[in-house]
Amino acid sequence: MNLASLTAIECSIADGLARLTLNAPERGNPIDATFCRELRELSIELGEREDVRAVLVSARGRFFSVGGDIKSFVRERAALPGIVKSWTADLHSAIARFMRMRAPVVAAVQGNVAGGSVSLVAAADIVYAAAGVSFTAAFPMIGFSADSGSTITLSQRMGFSRAKRFLLMSETLPASDALAAGLVDFVAAPQDLMAEAERTAQRFASGPTRAYEGIKQTMLRARTQGLESQLEDEAQTLAAVSRSDDSWEGLSAFMAKRPPKFSGT
Repeated sequence: MNLASLTAIECSIADGLARLTLNAPERGNPIDATFCRELRELSIELGEREDVRAVLVSARGRFFSVGGDIKSFVRERAALPGIVKSWTADLHSAIARFMRMRAPVVAAVQGNVAGGSVSLVAAADIVYAAAGVSFTAAFPMIGFSADSGSTITLSQRMGFSRAKRFLLMSETLPASDALAAGLVDFVAAPQDLMAEAERTAQRFASGPTRAYEGIKQTMLRARTQGLESQLEDEAQTLAAVSRSDDSWEGLSAFMAKRPPKFSGT
């Protein structure tokens, strides 16, 4: 795909790190047809590129994202169900691919985030938030049920009952409460946010990619498989990962008491 042709999301790739930037700040970086399509295209492109070993997601402007584009929803009542199905066909497949992607995904939330975009953040492997930002469930506020994988990503991060309360009560959580609830992993001073998130993303980009992939994949299946199946899954995955160059490099470096130099292979 032509990365330069993207409009809702800017993408650049260097040194193993793909940087995705939500790029419609004048509109609050909403989820709309263009955003959903571009995110799906990026999930395919980045998932197939060997030179992408980590992904950093950030945004421009006052908001990280206001969530769904309400102006599009209210244009024609009869068209609304079709809009929902069309947008989520792209959006949901994109979220699933990013969650299954071998590259760890880091999110840096610099501004308030609402609705389905909270789930986009929660789907990341590591989430940084600037102190002072807030996370709003939003769906029932406009008479909507949850989409964007919210029932999955929020439950995985916050626990089932806490996620249900967040959604049903349309709660707004400041960054400190989101940290306590497990929705975010780290809270940083606004001026330090991008540097801290970038440091973690760069660490992943130079790390043992196959090992990260194995961890991500087995963690995804941990909530759906029985005990014996999950244990066998761990054994089979580790056996496969142990064949990698990075696995041998990690072991060799440990024995030699030197820092490992992982290649991602």
